[in-house]
Amino acid sequence: MKNISLLRRFRDFENKDLAYSLALQTLGFDSATIAPKNGSAYRNTKMAILSGESFSLMTGKKTLKLLEAVASLNENCIEKEIAVARLKDLNKIRYIPKKDFIAYNQLRNDSEVIWEKAKEENNYSLFENNLNQLISSTRDIVRTRKSPLSDYDVLLADYEPGMNQEKYDVFFTVVKEKLVPFLHQLLKNGTPVDMSFVSKTYPIEKQRQFMKILMEKMKIDPKSTYLAESAHPFSSSFSKNDNRITVKYHEDNLLSAIFSLIHELGHATYNHQINDSYESTYFFDNMSMGMHESQSRLMENMVGRSESFWKDLYPKLKEIFPEQLNGITLQHLVRAINHVEPSLVRTEADELTYPLHVLVRYEIERGFFDGTLTATNLEKIWNDKMLEILGVIVPDAAQGVLQDIHWSDASFGYFPTYALGSAYAAQWMATMKKQINVDDLIEEDRMDLIKDWLKTNIHTHGGRKTADQLLPEVTGESFNPQYYVEYLIEKYSRLYQLK
Repeated sequence: MKNISLLRRFRDFENKDLAYSLALQTLGFDSATIAPKNGSAYRNTKMAILSGESFSLMTGKKTLKLLEAVASLNENCIEKEIAVARLKDLNKIRYIPKKDFIAYNQLRNDSEVIWEKAKEENNYSLFENNLNQLISSTRDIVRTRKSPLSDYDVLLADYEPGMNQEKYDVFFTVVKEKLVPFLHQLLKNGTPVDMSFVSKTYPIEKQRQFMKILMEKMKIDPKSTYLAESAHPFSSSFSKNDNRITVKYHEDNLLSAIFSLIHELGHATYNHQINDSYESTYFFDNMSMGMHESQSRLMENMVGRSESFWKDLYPKLKEIFPEQLNGITLQHLVRAINHVEPSLVRTEADELTYPLHVLVRYEIERGFFDGTLTATNLEKIWNDKMLEILGVIVPDAAQGVLQDIHWSDASFGYFPTYALGSAYAAQWMATMKKQINVDDLIEEDRMDLIKDWLKTNIHTHGGRKTADQLLPEVTGESFNPQYYVEYLIEKYSRLYQLK
């Protein structure tokens, strides 16, 4: 009877904590999409107060005592697993004074608004001071944990348990040693493709029309998934059956919103396909960012950029844009959507140069936290690194240092998971192709069977299993970046007819 009462109190706590999360998430989504900008100051203040109440619940003595009691149960049950995981997570915030926690969240909320203004006005100086404050405040927050790890290693592990600078250095070394020489070979010897049709004028209302067709192709349940628009595409899961995604349309870029949508649908599908019993628990949306990115990148690149995917979809796109796509064949489209060219913006980058964009962020973030870099004069540092690593000249801040939202909400340590997730995806796909005929299923409009494979092997586990646990279980080996580089080299050698 004692354990029954304890578990009931634990479930009551989980529901209350999830209610706070739902409220904050809803306000955050509205702020990024439909909420009037002039109301941001009022909204951010109230969100900071609400986050403080959530903080009090999470770090209160009664909560700690409850979690420790459940974590110490002799019996094996999911509540015990959740309590252990929550205590580990709680260490990230439990030693932060409440006033500092509220101030930190206020700073993050305000910084997102300032970042958006700075990007719109193409003026990095508007955001520079906030970024310096975010770096300093994040460092102070991390140090309340009194971890023996370096500040940046702590942040890296927050987004991908088990990862640190040493392991990322090994991963990025493989990427640089294998992909950079191949990229140079491709740019020198590959057959070029005409990309001019991509930048013709594509009215946004017609792009929205195609988004509905694309979601049908992806077998997305419209009753469980909502599409909105924001300054930066993102995905947000409120519950198993309430997934919200955003895109940003560009009239002069046919492909941007299309592949943003496929990417974000990868995230939404992950949350939609978790085990039903995890929905009102900590395991619902607690997957590592590397794991989550593996699902979005798998859908975006390995499924969405394949010829099989576009065979029956492309005629529908041509019906909507007959003039712009006149004379463009399916094969021409496939080459265009897999076109390789060093570019300015990470979210617009091709698969081959994409990890190099992440490398730029990784090297800068590392500098933020080892004391060798600050946000002061960062625009020049950014531009120099882009020229050094990708060979591109950055014309302005909006396409350069201000292009991404994640530093404005202090998501330091997040960016490396974008490249790591792509590498995980290659390993998942190699295994999937051994078990089912992926290309045929895509061509036959059976995305449901591909999603079933992902659900059975990956999605159903939610945040209960880490990448370190799932990779050996599903693929038969630990993380191996060779799958990633071999996948890219094979794919682009074929597309560009390289020997």
